[in-house]
Amino acid sequence: MADLLPFDAYRFATAMAWLGAFLALLDLAAVVAERTVLAIGQKLRRRRLERRYRSRHRHIVLFFVFMLTSAAHALGQDVLLARAREAATSGRADEALSMLEERLNESPRDVDARLLYGLVLSWEGRYDEARPVLQQVLEQTPTYTDARVALMNVEYWSGNSNEARVQAEQILTNNPGNPTARAVRERLEAAARPWWTKTSYTLDAFDDGSDPWHEFYLALTRRTPVGSLILRGSHAARFGLEDQLIEVEFYPRFRPGSYAFIGAGVSTDATLYPYDRYAFDFYQSLGGGFEASAGARFLDFGEITEIYVGTFTKYIGNWMLTGKVYHVPGEGALDSTSYHGQFRRYFGVDGTSYAGATYSHGLSREEIRSIDDLARLHSNSVRGEFDILFGRRLRVDGSVTASHQERVDLAPVWQTTLTAGFAVLF
Repeated sequence: MADLLPFDAYRFATAMAWLGAFLALLDLAAVVAERTVLAIGQKLRRRRLERRYRSRHRHIVLFFVFMLTSAAHALGQDVLLARAREAATSGRADEALSMLEERLNESPRDVDARLLYGLVLSWEGRYDEARPVLQQVLEQTPTYTDARVALMNVEYWSGNSNEARVQAEQILTNNPGNPTARAVRERLEAAARPWWTKTSYTLDAFDDGSDPWHEFYLALTRRTPVGSLILRGSHAARFGLEDQLIEVEFYPRFRPGSYAFIGAGVSTDATLYPYDRYAFDFYQSLGGGFEASAGARFLDFGEITEIYVGTFTKYIGNWMLTGKVYHVPGEGALDSTSYHGQFRRYFGVDGTSYAGATYSHGLSREEIRSIDDLARLHSNSVRGEFDILFGRRLRVDGSVTASHQERVDLAPVWQTTLTAGFAVLF
């Protein structure tokens, strides 16, 4: 056994040395493998990042190429349409039609080019050719208002009143402020039902025990192609007094989007109404659904009272939003400015029926006709209103107003105003 020990120790030491060398080599191989894997991974990541960058770069380049191509295409289209329109309005209709036909052969679904093509045909009086062109535009884009207005004009110019009315009502159902459709409809209504009569009754009640006020009017309207002419008679009973006012009003229409209001009146006794009353407003469409007006009122109560008024209106689809300002110049408390904010929601088959609400600060009446309307200062009023067309011949309207009023030399008072009326067209 003693002889064997040195031999076994030697063999053991040798085995351990080889084992240590092997483990060192294995560790070295692991380090090399790890570094190799890391290098390969980094190289793969770099390649992925490069591919991703190249892909993103390629997408960005393609996007800008697409945008530039689209812009160039749109610019080219705009230039062509502008050239065609200029040729048509300069008396070169055949040249305009040839340019548009060439464009439509290349791009059959270009609704703007097809609309202009139909417009040029209609301007040339070729209504039977323009009609199917515009109908095709509306088949592609049913909500294209310009195309429907153009088709309405074709029907109106060609004497198809019923079809023109249908198109006008479709336009006004979605866009009640469209000036061209309003003008065409008014001309058609003036030809079909030129007369209508209206009556209305107003009751004012107060919370201080005062006697209620009563006012009644009857109006006869004659609609003409150039505007409506109205004869109105009003009767008021207040404070044990009675008075009558006779007025004539005219709404001349100069062109689509431009019209005016002119009024003149005289009272019989001048106890509640002024001796005479004059009024005018001018209305102008500004495009984009905007309309503005400015005017004045002159009331003779022994001394002339001047009232100046301005309005600004915006049509948004079936909605109308209006701001109105009245200014009454005077001395002391008689100098006043009133503000009215109003909205209406139009509805119905022809887009003329509506329901709405108004808030007023200052004078509570929007239209000043009597001395009592001027005597109420610094009021705050809220009004709800409606006007509905039933069938083709009957309109019914009404409103309810609640006002907290300050009065000259009197205590504040709550006033409730009820108005109801109807009109018959014939």
